[in-house]
Amino acid sequence: MKMADDLSHDVPSPIDLRTERDARQWAASAMSKRPWRAHFFQRFVQELQSLDVSPLQILKLGSGPGFLARCILDAIPSAEYAMLDFSPAMHHLAREQVRPHIGRTRQLLVDFKDVAWTVGLGEFDAVVTHQAVHELRHKKHAMTAARTMARC
Repeated sequence: MKMADDLSHDVPSPIDLRTERDARQWAASAMSKRPWRAHFFQRFVQELQSLDVSPLQILKLGSGPGFLARCILDAIPSAEYAMLDFSPAMHHLAREQVRPHIGRTRQLLVDFKDVAWTVGLGEFDAVVTHQAVHELRHKKHAMTAARTMARC
């Protein structure tokens, strides 16, 4: 697939979330470094429960290690959850998190920097994201992702 733009201006990252070592290291400290995340996760749950849809089809943009997925799936038994991430290593960690709910999940290996990232995703009742835009490494990618999603 064609990338949205030249990546030479992206903000460099000291970690590569596509590697198992870096993904595990990031996941091991994510909640302790950001303890407020649990409060955000509960707000996601509250908002999703207010939709009163069953089964509730959810797409998570930038699913990471599956912390939010586990919280939502634990709280909403009717939820069906699609985890979209560019990192095979993060998908591996997410499978560990959602193991009790594996029958209600699917993983999509997709990169937002790909201009066709929405092709074939299907329809959802809700789309959630928490930190994915931050990990895009440049605002131009966020604009491309938003324009692409708006066309869906």
